Amino acid sequence: MDIQQRLEEHLKKFNSAPFLFVGSGFSRRYLDSEDWENLLRRFSELIRPNRFPYYKSTAEGRLEVAAGLMARDFHQKWWDDELFNESRDEFGEQATDISSPLKIEISKYLREKTYIFGRNEQNDLEIEALKNVVIDGIITTNWDTLLEQVFPDQFQKYIGQKELLFSTTQEVGEIYKIHGCCTDPDSLVLTDSDYGNFHKNNPYLAAKLLTIFIEHPVIFIGYSMSDENIQEILTSITSCLSREHLDKLQDRLIFLQRKNEGEEDTFHAGPLTINGNSIIVTTIKTNDFSLVYNALAKYKRKFSAKQLRQIKTQLYEIVKTSDPQDKIYVTDVEGNLDSPNVQFVIGVGVANKFGEIGYEPIPIKKLYEEIVNDGQSFDYEKIVQNLPTFFRLDYYLPVFKFVSLSEIPINELDDRVRRHLNVNADDFITLSNRRKLPLIRETYRNIEGLFENFDDIDRIIEYIPLLEKDQINLNILKEFIIENLEILDYPNGMTRSNFRKLIRFYDWLVFSSKIINC
Repeated sequence: MDIQQRLEEHLKKFNSAPFLFVGSGFSRRYLDSEDWENLLRRFSELIRPNRFPYYKSTAEGRLEVAAGLMARDFHQKWWDDELFNESRDEFGEQATDISSPLKIEISKYLREKTYIFGRNEQNDLEIEALKNVVIDGIITTNWDTLLEQVFPDQFQKYIGQKELLFSTTQEVGEIYKIHGCCTDPDSLVLTDSDYGNFHKNNPYLAAKLLTIFIEHPVIFIGYSMSDENIQEILTSITSCLSREHLDKLQDRLIFLQRKNEGEEDTFHAGPLTINGNSIIVTTIKTNDFSLVYNALAKYKRKFSAKQLRQIKTQLYEIVKTSDPQDKIYVTDVEGNLDSPNVQFVIGVGVANKFGEIGYEPIPIKKLYEEIVNDGQSFDYEKIVQNLPTFFRLDYYLPVFKFVSLSEIPINELDDRVRRHLNVNADDFITLSNRRKLPLIRETYRNIEGLFENFDDIDRIIEYIPLLEKDQINLNILKEFIIENLEILDYPNGMTRSNFRKLIRFYDWLVFSSKIINC
């Protein structure tokens, strides 16, 4: 059976591009992540070996209750045990309730999970195909950042129910992390208390997602049709719909699943009972998900999801304003973009001019590159004002250059930005590298010494922050970073992560002293 062709024909029934609804099976497939139970089992070992069966039996098998029990026991250990000294130094101020320490450690663990090419040829093929899909957005219950890695800088991210419910969403070019994200530990829906709050607000979430389900095909990846999260959300959505609107869901819900051993690829429609209503859904069974991703890449439109979201956002701002002076300016290549009356530009062939006057959002990669840029490509004051938003994409973004050159007084900075200024040299040294510190400092007196003794660039990047501060020639460090900026595009998560840390280290070395009272 030609799965790709069947899905292409199926999607032609709809005017809107699909949404993806991504669950834990997606991360297990591509990151080899644990399921929820085994993730809890891993962290229960930090409390006491072989303790998880106690939590699970006490909770009568309810994992969210087991997580709540674990969180209470982990809380005291996290605050007392020297094993977590580094975490307390970094995140102590963010530990706002009894479950925060467990969420912090789970988040740290998941932030290190990145897709690494070369380990699985089939998965490599699928990830490359996934990068090319044409979709309007993603809804996910996953905490990791795999989706952000696959679609860097393409989607506006909304973390948790609260942020989603109280934001003006455009339903295009967006990712909704409805169970939270590891970049914001307290957002994780983990314990029975978290789930209680989630269920309480679920009708409001369903109302927010209703238009997506009515107007878009929704492709579920990493879920079974019996998954409690899916059942609950679909129940909340269908309870809002008349029979007429329920009929509009027919064929829009598509479940992608692995086939069992010995089965053939299948593409079939069948009934799914939700809230007492029978809805026809499509089920695709295959072990080659690239067939589905390739079909999604065939959808044609003139603008990317990111561009459409920008257009919808700007149009919304103009429509809702009470100021009659706001205008949409439609231009060609020769149009005048410098007019003071322009709030929103629609044009063809003026991308370079968009960048000059600030209509293009700044990719995270560009902010890292800006740290070693001798000029000034962006308005630093605006960057500093928007740093809390950037932190959702990269919590560890370098900040000292932008703050020091923005001329914004320290006392006027957002609290989240001020917390990022509370940094010292030890913050750039991991616990494992701390044991190497005496040897590295005794053996290598400067960066040149590392260059002479290591052919492996990974070791050089890792060991530079271990040198004494006065042993580091800032010009040599800057040249090294500039020569290797392509590492920011590396698929290898650890190399890229350590290189970003090195840029943050340079940012601290050069610009922290220029900030008064930080």
